[in-house]
Amino acid sequence: MAAIKPLQRQQGFILAATLWVLAIMFIAVGIFHAYVQNKLQLATQAKANLQQQLDAYSTSQTVLYLLAGSRMTRSGLTFALQDESAYITEDGLLITDPVGDEMLLDGTDYKGLGDSFFSIQDLSGLIAINVPEPYDLVNMIEKVEPNPVTRAQLISRLQDYIDLNEQVRLSGAEKEDYLRAGLALPTNDYLRSESELYRVLGWQQWLESHPQFRWQEWLSARRDSVMNLNVLPKSLLMGYLGLNEETANLLMQERVTNPFRTVEDFVARTGLPMNLEEEKYRFFPSNEYRLRFWGRGGQAEVISLQLTPNGIFGPWQINYRYSVQRVNENNELSPPAMALEQTSLFGHALGDNR
Repeated sequence: MAAIKPLQRQQGFILAATLWVLAIMFIAVGIFHAYVQNKLQLATQAKANLQQQLDAYSTSQTVLYLLAGSRMTRSGLTFALQDESAYITEDGLLITDPVGDEMLLDGTDYKGLGDSFFSIQDLSGLIAINVPEPYDLVNMIEKVEPNPVTRAQLISRLQDYIDLNEQVRLSGAEKEDYLRAGLALPTNDYLRSESELYRVLGWQQWLESHPQFRWQEWLSARRDSVMNLNVLPKSLLMGYLGLNEETANLLMQERVTNPFRTVEDFVARTGLPMNLEEEKYRFFPSNEYRLRFWGRGGQAEVISLQLTPNGIFGPWQINYRYSVQRVNENNELSPPAMALEQTSLFGHALGDNR
């Protein structure tokens, strides 16, 4: 067998080395390409997230500004530019009839800028929990809790939690009961938010075992029990007034263009066999609201505020603000809500859905 010449061995080594270098170069190029693609993807996502944040912030600030500076009618918030004579009588009385462009204050979902959404709920359309005699709360609890002992405990413990004294009501709870249960002591003051119910003895367990009691949607930390029948959300029209879904939908459509004026008008037009007290209900928006802002993700921002147009600290005062995961009735993250109503406030952002 002929011996391999040194030149042939050298050429073989060079070829192998070249192939290895090319392979390494291809691998390096692939890694670099993947790195660049990953960075581009992250940058694109970061840009989209930033745009969502800008859209959400712009939406929230616009809503806050217009909520504080726009005129109200019995239907909601209007943006119509009118001469003062169009809504003030010669006697100086406010004309509350709807204009036709109102943004509803019953928690209806609206589309904001970009992929942001929002809703405005007048708190006078919800059930107040910071009141001495929470008849409406009792009524709602009775619909989901058959045990009268449990119902009495819930109400008595809530009243003991917010009253100024340390006297214990029948079925109630005060300082010693909280110490025995290893819980934070009652504040003996008004609840700052609805979520503070979780600190009231027994309420956390009851709320978690009764998900059908939609406390985040139904309750408010107001100190006034007068309710506005023009801004009750659909779920309360069904739960509080006992309407079926079809009737609730019809009533909501009716009050957009022809909102209720009095209790007598409400009973006559709805046909409800009810003996409603005139002083317990109102029909013009209040100055307390709960705003919700969210985007395409599952996170939502909740703001509770009070309008103070003549206040020394500004046109509104925020009671609380927090973030929460939007979930549906199956405890799953809700898909992005499609606007049930469109508003001219963000008309340029609505596109074909306007």
